[in-house]
Amino acid sequence: MTVSRLRDLRTDTLTARAADWHTAVEWGEHGRAHVDRQLLAPLREKLVGETATAAETRLQLIADNCEYARLQTGLVHAALLGLAEELAEARARLRTALDEAAAHGYPVDDAGAVGYPETLAEDGSVRQEAGTATPAAGLLDRALDGLSLVFPGHRETAQQLANTIGAALQRATDTDTRYARTLRELICDRGIAVTDAMWRDAHADLTTAATSILGIADASAIPSGATPAENAAWWAALTDEEQAAYLSLHPAEIGTLDGLPTTTRDTANRAVLQVEEARLREELDALLRAEPEKYAYSTSQKEGVSVRTVSDEWAEWSDRKGWLESQLNGIDAINSRFAETGTEGLPEAYLLGFDSDGLGRAVIANGNPDTADHTAVYVPGTFSRLGDAETDIDRMTHLWRASDPLTDGEVSTITWIGYDAPQSLTTEATRGSYAEAAAPLFNDFTTGIEVARGGGDSGHTTVIAHSYGSTVVGVASQQSQLVVDDVIAVGSPGMRISHADDLGIGREHVWSMSAGTISDPVPLLGAIPHGGRDWGGSYIHEGAFGIPYVSPFPKPIVPSSEEFGAQIMATDASNHGDYWTVDSVSLLNQAAVVIGDYEEVVGG
Repeated sequence: MTVSRLRDLRTDTLTARAADWHTAVEWGEHGRAHVDRQLLAPLREKLVGETATAAETRLQLIADNCEYARLQTGLVHAALLGLAEELAEARARLRTALDEAAAHGYPVDDAGAVGYPETLAEDGSVRQEAGTATPAAGLLDRALDGLSLVFPGHRETAQQLANTIGAALQRATDTDTRYARTLRELICDRGIAVTDAMWRDAHADLTTAATSILGIADASAIPSGATPAENAAWWAALTDEEQAAYLSLHPAEIGTLDGLPTTTRDTANRAVLQVEEARLREELDALLRAEPEKYAYSTSQKEGVSVRTVSDEWAEWSDRKGWLESQLNGIDAINSRFAETGTEGLPEAYLLGFDSDGLGRAVIANGNPDTADHTAVYVPGTFSRLGDAETDIDRMTHLWRASDPLTDGEVSTITWIGYDAPQSLTTEATRGSYAEAAAPLFNDFTTGIEVARGGGDSGHTTVIAHSYGSTVVGVASQQSQLVVDDVIAVGSPGMRISHADDLGIGREHVWSMSAGTISDPVPLLGAIPHGGRDWGGSYIHEGAFGIPYVSPFPKPIVPSSEEFGAQIMATDASNHGDYWTVDSVSLLNQAAVVIGDYEEVVGG
């Protein structure tokens, strides 16, 4: 890189090329949405048979191509923008140094060397001969900088300028080399079929780009620990091209930001889902090809016989295999919901959260909550996780179908597997620590819904909290004011509060549904660790089979207790998980609350 080349560099040509690639990014994003909403949805709703199935397969292939193209062109777009920005910064530093050299009358050659005249002493003698300063670095650079403070003269000033110019030239050279290497790696296979191998390559490209593109979409600028309103303000302040760059380079981080538009989070999380699915399948395939010996053999010293035990290596292998299969089952459930869009009028699904680490996270909306008049957020309880997402997704699909015909408004129902739920009834579900950790996540998510749709008066939100999920909501209400209109506690073991008014939304908007001790013993069994306590209340408890007994401690109060003060809803559920059966009284009662038609709720 020479002085003249960097000084006269036109970065606007790079930004113009980036704009062309941005057009391709938008084409991919809009193309996938168009295929999903305008082509696949009507096809699934109106046509059946072999021809319809073949057409759906081909259309889905086009949608996959659009998404793949969006992801890959997005990386090129971000790279060109980053290159332009970094080179512009180097050019600005160079021009500033050149202007200063010109002001001193110092000539600068194309390699960055700075000429300087002789320096005279006070008596007119030559204290320092004229010469040329070339860029220096390291210890010499720092030594000369210090020298200039003690003996300021033309030589020291010229040396500082030469160092600045040299640093600008080196930065531009390094930037050019780094981006050239990155762009060379962004090569896609030809062909219309988007294979797992291509998605794995896309994941590698994303990792490379995110670490090498520094001039735009700085990861450190993404809000961390901010409120949903602050997240939304940060996103709104970005230009369209900056938003596109963040979506391309940091989809996992953008997808988690409560308060951002639903369509933005969906775009980000779908990209994460695609590349993560390919990565997990690749790992599972490799694992299955490398199964170790299941049994280890040893000779018992006492009996003198051979003993067979499961080897530690195989047990570890089996655990990893089970985890991978579980996470992929959850991903399959999400993809199946995407594929159901349009079936029996089911709206488009939006992926508001996804993470495969640990128990995994999955937040799926039927319909767009940003535009919905009525939104339901389902908080599942013990045993919920990504691997078992199918059941929870189906429950909110059933609720959408039950609610939508009852209103002229738009309905969105959301499955919020957004926290680490207890995975054991005895050792984990009895503890409140899971709810304590989940509560701020729940509050941020529901606040984010309100922010994204424009405020609290722009829609009606109902929380349906099942089992331990109701404990989460109860704890959340004590950490922050709930920003929801109604809460339905279903099969609740207790909310760690003693009265419906404690939720802060008015007892007339707190509902309870419980199938009774025989069909659903969770409210009885969970009352001791999670029920509220009214020290001025009853000390008579209900024991097994409804037999009362006196205790030295107040009776624990759960939402289905009369003392709690919730609106009791009729239910025909036959067990703890049976509250979402199609056409059931339980489901229709929930639907009536979701659309705000309280008079249609059948009391229990």
